[in-house]
Amino acid sequence: MGTKQRREREKLERRKNILGTARKLFWQKGFQKTTMPEIAETVELAPGTLYLYFQSKEAIYLELLLEGYDMLIMRLRRKNNPNASPKERTKALIREFFKFAVNNPEYFDIIFFVLQKEFGSTRDSWFENSQIERLEAKEKECIRLASEAVSSGQNTPKNENFVQALWSMLAGIVFFWRRSERKELEKIMSETEKIILNSI
Repeated sequence: MGTKQRREREKLERRKNILGTARKLFWQKGFQKTTMPEIAETVELAPGTLYLYFQSKEAIYLELLLEGYDMLIMRLRRKNNPNASPKERTKALIREFFKFAVNNPEYFDIIFFVLQKEFGSTRDSWFENSQIERLEAKEKECIRLASEAVSSGQNTPKNENFVQALWSMLAGIVFFWRRSERKELEKIMSETEKIILNSI
């Protein structure tokens, strides 16, 4: 491997370490209490070096948001069987959503809760228009996959409000589960499935 290739690999590895460190700090301490110098110290970089990779804490958060959405979208696509019935597809989507929340709590919180919880405002006020457009594209893809599941390829998709309500309900269930000391998730999931599937 040449010097240039090695440097590129080291640069990518360092970027990955920065994002992983920031993700854990945002989850443990919250976005507001986490500082760029703290991220730099934890990842063993000089603060000036950190800024060569990310111009701000918001830029790091944006990358983590996009990473989280990509992981969730990949999972939902994988479980989206076009040959299954609407109920089967919706059930698979619900279970994959919950599995993502359980197995990737840091990413889940970054997508759904961190900035909204800390600032009581939407993240739109924190990012530039081009960044917001990237986020909205990811969100729309999640909603499209949910709509496709409940519609099962029919010409007329489910009402958009129905799909938005379904998506919000799933996120709300995870929030409730976290606040109740993570007890009885299976029972909560089962009841959620019943409610949603009976409406399809």
